[in-house]
Amino acid sequence: WGGGRTRVVLYEGSNFQGRSFTVNDDSIFNLATAGFNDRAASLRVERGYWMFCSDANFTGECQTFGPGDYATLPWGLSSRISSGRRIREHYPYNQNPNWQR
Repeated sequence: WGGGRTRVVLYEGSNFQGRSFTVNDDSIFNLATAGFNDRAASLRVERGYWMFCSDANFTGECQTFGPGDYATLPWGLSSRISSGRRIREHYPYNQNPNWQR
């Protein structure tokens, strides 16, 4: 995975199966223009932190994904992603969060 550019690959089926669409830009406002609207059932974030949303223009139900493989997507986004954008290149904190109070 290394390399320079941030990149995400969306897959039509779960477990990275079926047609794929590569997001090479920092954002895609509407996947309908790419013919991949409401199709992604799994995704691979190769670099960066991304927010994907169920509606165009980063609206609707949104969730953030960091680097890694997502063989299945949460119910609210599975086969519902319409837009996405990179929100950070690197983890935005000096250490992992501690949610305990």
